[in-house]
Amino acid sequence: MRKRSVFIWFRGLPRGYLALLGGQTVSVLGSQVTLLALPLTAISLFGAGPSEVGLLLACGKAPYLVLGLFAGVMVDRLPHRPILLIANLLMALTLATIPLLAGLGHLGMVQLYTANTLLGVAAVIVDVAYLACVPTMLDRSLLVRAQSSLQVGRAGALATGPFLAGWLVSVVSAPMAILADSSSFVFAAALIFLVPAGTADRPAVQSRRLLDEIAEGLSAVFGNRRLRSVTLANSTFVFCYNAYSAVFVLYLTKELGLGGGTIGVVLGIGAFGGILGAVISPWVGRVIGLGPVLMVGLALSAAGMALATLLTEPAWAAIACVALSQFLLWVGQDIFNVQQVPIRYALAPQWAQGRVNASIRTLVWGMATLGALAGGASGAGPGLRATLFASSLLGLASVLWIWWSPLRHTQKLAQLTTSLIGGKRPLGDKGTKRSRRSAGSADAVASRRAWSRLLAA
Repeated sequence: MRKRSVFIWFRGLPRGYLALLGGQTVSVLGSQVTLLALPLTAISLFGAGPSEVGLLLACGKAPYLVLGLFAGVMVDRLPHRPILLIANLLMALTLATIPLLAGLGHLGMVQLYTANTLLGVAAVIVDVAYLACVPTMLDRSLLVRAQSSLQVGRAGALATGPFLAGWLVSVVSAPMAILADSSSFVFAAALIFLVPAGTADRPAVQSRRLLDEIAEGLSAVFGNRRLRSVTLANSTFVFCYNAYSAVFVLYLTKELGLGGGTIGVVLGIGAFGGILGAVISPWVGRVIGLGPVLMVGLALSAAGMALATLLTEPAWAAIACVALSQFLLWVGQDIFNVQQVPIRYALAPQWAQGRVNASIRTLVWGMATLGALAGGASGAGPGLRATLFASSLLGLASVLWIWWSPLRHTQKLAQLTTSLIGGKRPLGDKGTKRSRRSAGSADAVASRRAWSRLLAA
């Protein structure tokens, strides 16, 4: 383990993981450019309307729903490093074709649809492979800190990315700005060579029926009470957040009368909240315990969402409420995300990490799609403000999945690894009633002691 670091939360993380983290952070920053430049290319060059832009964005998301489970099987069967390398280079090459074809005068909407679909295919593979690779490189005691470093990097990229995207589009045009994202994936691919082959590569596994392997991944998620509860809590909140997001910008423009510049500042404040949440999450988890910090993160996020509806006038007060709401929303979300991802690392064996992460990703993205549709339909009916408030209340209900599960009294990630991995029951939590009752009692005592220490402080 290397201990040289510029930031304290990177200290002790191995060089191979830091290489992956650096590539991931830079590629997220580059993707913020494409997020703006790709639809602007369609609008400025081809006069694309709402339906064309919507279809273009859908092309990038569809592979998550269609190919996610199959990507999990592939990641568990093959070495991780070649998968990450090829997928990053595919994204770099695909993005580079857009400014090239635009310069030659051969770019059209069909090419943009095709390019974004290929990007989505490669992105889902990289996403699953990255999540499966991380636990092979890190000691379990470092998993929460590693996830914190990832969330800090992502939040920083999300905070600065829109400004970089706007500057590049204004200076070099929308199609040419996409070259920045292409370069970011080349950089990420180069850093993969710093990942030790012995940690990231997977041993050959015996091939079985594809559907059997997919079913095993789903069983690993839903057959374990702890993993099932955190997955359902995450999916429930993602559904509500996407219903909220479907009408949020409309609410800001139509009911509050905010302009594009003000909305950009408000969203940027939310990104800085994400940085704070990612930094403090490990400390909060140590103070109050794993189960309580999950519930606190979700509750804080839901409270932030509700705060946006508190005031509509005067204008300065409404803007202040919205800004604070976004800040609290993303503080809570990153507190939760830093803690919830390592749970799947701990509960699933390394040889099933690809399928476990793919199963969770597929469910979450499916709920995100349904949430956006539900939010849009509700906004057209009961109204924008009512939809935002209802989404917030339902988002708060996601806490109940943790409250009703054994995670409620779980204090440390090590307790999960001891009971499941150490107990040689990695895919489920079926044990004797007596052992489960004893573990739950011990967890409850530890939970009460932690809350007492917090209140005493």
